[in-house]
Amino acid sequence: MSRTSQSDGSASNPPPIGSVKFVLLHHDGCKRESFHYRIGLDGTVCQLLSTNTRSQHPNSLGIVVTGSFDDSAPSQEQMEALKQLLVKLKLQFPDFVLGAHRQVRGDSITTCPGRKFPMKELASWAIKDLIEIRNERIRVDIESQYGP
Repeated sequence: MSRTSQSDGSASNPPPIGSVKFVLLHHDGCKRESFHYRIGLDGTVCQLLSTNTRSQHPNSLGIVVTGSFDDSAPSQEQMEALKQLLVKLKLQFPDFVLGAHRQVRGDSITTCPGRKFPMKELASWAIKDLIEIRNERIRVDIESQYGP
């Protein structure tokens, strides 16, 4: 189970984000700054910016996972926290597409979020399971409010 905390992230006043089309994953080795969420080594999720605030990529939310994943993979706690955060975000922004920083046009020389980051497996999970998990949460919420 991940814990969530929030930082005001108000170092500068970035413009509003606009519609969220992408959730982009990064790691600590990334040269970019200003992320919406950070996932710590123990799976703690910290919100750094409001989801209404633009960070480095237009129309996207940025998640940085603590660690540098060119030589080793993220922990199981980090991956579980990331999946839980993605479910939460899918409830809020149903049309987002999951991506890695290295997939951003113009940033193709980076390996971010790292060579050992399990991006293919996570993308597969997002396509197969994320929508089902989100829909089940919606169903349970509706049933709890209105009865069976």
